[in-house]
Amino acid sequence: MRIQNFLCPAAVIALLFSDLPALLAQAPGNVLLILADDLGNDALDRFNQHPDASFAPTPTIDSFADDGVMFTRAYAYPTCSPTRAAIMTGRYGFRTGVLSPTTANAYRLLANEFTLPEALIESGAISTRLACIGKWHLGPDASSPNTIGGWPHFSGALGGGLNEFSSWQKTVNGVSTNSYPEYATTDNVDDAMAWIGQQTNEPWFLWLAFNAPHTPLHLPPLPLHDYDSLPGTTGHIAGKPDLYFEAMIQAMDTEISRLLASIDLSATTVIFMGDNGTSRRTLQPPYPDGHSKGSVYEGGVRVPLIVTGKAGANGVKGTVSEELVHAVDLYATILQLFEVEPAAVHPRQLVLDSRSFLPIIAGTTYAPIQTAILAEKLDASESGIGDRAAAEKAFKVIRFEDQTTAFYNVASDPGESADLLQSPLSEDESSAYTRLLALLDDNFINHPGIERVAIAENGEVDLELGWFVDTFTLWQNDSLTDGTWQTVGNPTVIDDGGFTFTIRTPQGSGSANFYQVSVP
Repeated sequence: MRIQNFLCPAAVIALLFSDLPALLAQAPGNVLLILADDLGNDALDRFNQHPDASFAPTPTIDSFADDGVMFTRAYAYPTCSPTRAAIMTGRYGFRTGVLSPTTANAYRLLANEFTLPEALIESGAISTRLACIGKWHLGPDASSPNTIGGWPHFSGALGGGLNEFSSWQKTVNGVSTNSYPEYATTDNVDDAMAWIGQQTNEPWFLWLAFNAPHTPLHLPPLPLHDYDSLPGTTGHIAGKPDLYFEAMIQAMDTEISRLLASIDLSATTVIFMGDNGTSRRTLQPPYPDGHSKGSVYEGGVRVPLIVTGKAGANGVKGTVSEELVHAVDLYATILQLFEVEPAAVHPRQLVLDSRSFLPIIAGTTYAPIQTAILAEKLDASESGIGDRAAAEKAFKVIRFEDQTTAFYNVASDPGESADLLQSPLSEDESSAYTRLLALLDDNFINHPGIERVAIAENGEVDLELGWFVDTFTLWQNDSLTDGTWQTVGNPTVIDDGGFTFTIRTPQGSGSANFYQVSVP
């Protein structure tokens, strides 16, 4: 019996460098990843020059841009859990199943995934000197950051949002405390400083995920901001949400400054990023209403990203990069900052979408194999993928849940006000449109690869596939010359919780059987 797999697995993204050894020799000792919650690029003046926009004072974040590399075309998912899962795994949501921050089965990171902490620990690069502090939101169990995420140390909030920033449930390594009274933004920095102080002079990695400036909008403690004239009443917050949003951003900036004062930036790379676009109540021009957090429009997925500190200093100070990068790329980038080649530790059965942008940080040639990025969200019925978007260079295509499409030049029209499909396309536009649709139909879907075949004594066939989250169809054919493909009804799925799963099915009737696996 012969087994044939007609769907080639998506290739692990290769990483091209002009001088890889030289880049790795410049690797910093520590990496600090700072995530801001619900902070789109419209919220910071370094990323938004629209005359009608208003901004909080952010001298610390501004200094990141002055001293490092600022990415003006950085993307994330339209909501927080999918972005976090993408960073943690280096894989898009259609592979991990993490597509929503609210639906129980669509925000939990599953044990089958191989995470960034697990990769770093397995590599031996920094031993267990890793910590996650702040917002988790990839599983409700108190132990999930440690067990599913692989973090040796976790301190923060498990859920998506806090009921109050000064009265919240705090979890530390599996133990939760209700009504914790410390202001969350300040407490996160306190915990970060305490953990860093416990480390030796050897390299460490800290994931610091603020809940700010996510709702509930409020007036932070006065020493942290300049908005001291605000009354902070429920009615005033409802009428002027933007002012309180700005106060929360400034409070976060102030606390980041306090943290940095305790860190040797000459030995530490700092990565600052928003986890998704700004929410509807505080969205600013150039993005119109309806293009905010939760949408795959630019206002929902375009986020600030700055790299500073040791690695940022390797490039040109104050560099502005227009290269397309995505939250999913942080996985490979952070591994390479610790001199770990992703392909050396990442399980080959799990397709890797992440591509390192270390060359941009280091000021050398950046030559990604795939230049397009993906945004996607759960559909209205919460049973599958709804709106999806792919972007490359100047152009972006959106395929909505109802299968209609829109096409934009986001370089000249970031507000996505002019659908190019409403007029005849130029040759360049037509080529880009066709290419982006093809990416949605080919690159950005699961291609199950058959890893192994075994024949049981009773004649049943076991087909081992690389693990992914999706429905699939198994096909069988007795002959490639005169037969037709038939679907195999109800094959048994054996999930061992690892990086592969097995389909078990009776052997076909012919002397030679061929199998293939497809997804919708």
